[in-house]
Amino acid sequence: MNNASAAPISAERPRPGGDDTRPTLQDLCARADALVPILRERAAATEVLRRVPEATIEAFKDAGFFRVFVPKRYGGLELDYGITQIELCSRLGRGCGSSAWVQSVVAIHAWILAMLPDAAQEAVWSSGPDTLMTTAVSPLDGKVHRVEGGYRLEGQWQFSSGIDASDWVLFAGPLAGEAGIRSPWLLVHKRDFQVIDTWYAAGLKGTGSKDVRVKGAFVPEAWTARGFERPGTALNTSYLYRLPFGPLFFYNVACPALGVALGAIEAYTAYMSSRPERANMPQRQMRIAESAAEVDAALALLRADAAEIIRLGMEGDEVPQLTQIRWARNTGYAVQLCTRAVDRLISAVGAHGMLDDSPVQRAFRDVHAIANHAGNNWDLRGEAFGRVALGLEPTPAV
Repeated sequence: MNNASAAPISAERPRPGGDDTRPTLQDLCARADALVPILRERAAATEVLRRVPEATIEAFKDAGFFRVFVPKRYGGLELDYGITQIELCSRLGRGCGSSAWVQSVVAIHAWILAMLPDAAQEAVWSSGPDTLMTTAVSPLDGKVHRVEGGYRLEGQWQFSSGIDASDWVLFAGPLAGEAGIRSPWLLVHKRDFQVIDTWYAAGLKGTGSKDVRVKGAFVPEAWTARGFERPGTALNTSYLYRLPFGPLFFYNVACPALGVALGAIEAYTAYMSSRPERANMPQRQMRIAESAAEVDAALALLRADAAEIIRLGMEGDEVPQLTQIRWARNTGYAVQLCTRAVDRLISAVGAHGMLDDSPVQRAFRDVHAIANHAGNNWDLRGEAFGRVALGLEPTPAV
């Protein structure tokens, strides 16, 4: 129904070395479109399961969705940053917000790993490019200790989306006894962590964002990098792995809102079309028009930024601070637009639209869960931009 999600606007760049065997973003978008009806059918069961079904994970692997940022030398695709998340999430989220979220936040960890030393990359991708990993960066009582030869982890971390499908976790947290110092990324295999089933949430129910507990897991220094060092770029030379981390990571938690909102508009329109007495009401028509315009605006905003990310990334120059903060501002604002679009529909969907099997009420819960992620917090994103625009120091990133 909404033409904004019909096809990527980013032209495919020529493949290096004449490689015609790897799927393009256009190919992946076609695969995502084909999966939407299946994801829609599974959406309710995904919520009951409270994690993405194995059949969906396997379908995503088969489609290549988890390889988008894996280095080519390990069989990955190295697709362009930003536009890839926008186009895949705006499709997959139409069928199931939880599935779009897991695809996005699991796939991006290949981007992080590709920046780390080759020993860490080899530990994961020696078993293939579809070896999945997630992160745990919110310690409940978890602690990271610096020890001889590396780091040791103890305790529990929260909100590890997609953990059930992951073989590895990238942990991070404050270093015990070292005030203000945060650990590097710490790669831990599933044999050394335990999944704690804590994810009982109102929205994004199917993401399986459970807790992870470790007891004495050791990570060698050779697998880590300090501060802003990126030793992996010596071997993975794409501009992808030199991009600024902070403002761009937000794409992975913001873009699922695009698909969720598009799916809500489609479901609302279909429901109203089945009720001629309501379809003929101008106020219902106006709600569809305004919500569709908001999502189109969110898509246009992020697509424009994605084109800039690719251009500046390939030029290789340092990205100005205000540009980076504007990118983060715009992902937060896009989520705001998508949330407003869904809110406008949920307030006029009627009693039937509030039943458990209604995709509109599921979208309402999912988009608010997305908006509540710290990375999408509009108060923080907007304030940071305003401060820098006024010549003040930005607020700390969250």
